[in-house]
Amino acid sequence: MTLQKYIDKLSWASAPARQDEARIVLRYSAGRAAKVHAQEGVDDLQDTFDSLVALADRGFLGMQGLVATVAAPAGDLLEVRLAAEPLPHDLLVIALRLVISANDNDPADFQMLLNALDGDMKTALEAYGGTNFEEEVAEVSLSVAGVTSSGAFDPFHLGAAPGPLRHARRLLVQDAAPHMPDADTEDHILRLSGMRAFLPVGVQPEYEPGEEAYFPLGDNLVLDRVSIEAASLHAILSMLAPGRAHTVREDD
Repeated sequence: MTLQKYIDKLSWASAPARQDEARIVLRYSAGRAAKVHAQEGVDDLQDTFDSLVALADRGFLGMQGLVATVAAPAGDLLEVRLAAEPLPHDLLVIALRLVISANDNDPADFQMLLNALDGDMKTALEAYGGTNFEEEVAEVSLSVAGVTSSGAFDPFHLGAAPGPLRHARRLLVQDAAPHMPDADTEDHILRLSGMRAFLPVGVQPEYEPGEEAYFPLGDNLVLDRVSIEAASLHAILSMLAPGRAHTVREDD
């Protein structure tokens, strides 16, 4: 799906009362809401945002005290409320990616299930839990203090503009072995990566997000089989080693 198809779903709601708050509301189509109540997606998405909160506690994006709450105020509405000091726009970019990814299943997934069930459409429809973003999501609205239109900032890219992507069999971060993430931090990073937090929506990765590996190699930190936005990689490395410049290169 192209970026334009995501842009077409996006709208801007009235700003929240507080400067340190934001809200994302996804509205499902009537047909999708009739099949599945929005509440069914709340727990899994909350778990994902809990990983974002955990990284924020470690200094990701320079946030402090991030609170992220996922709810379903109606059968066709999924809502994410965010609060942090400061509340960087890059946080909204990451959060929007997570909300979209949770509701953007490949239509081919349903066909694979149908084939596995020997064409039993009724059973396949009952068993399939995915969402076709283009057909079953009616709107995604953002509510951000000081922002009333898409011209205020780019909600799809870190740093407010498209930047380079890294698709690499192996990336070496020079002299960063001491900053290897601990097991819990790595788990949170990989969970968010698997939900496409670190790639712009619509990008087709060369390596499956969430399946990359972090490990030390000599003095260096290795990221193995990774597809990632360069700005996201910078944000991760800045969390692992605050205030330190990083040299990243591909290793053949």
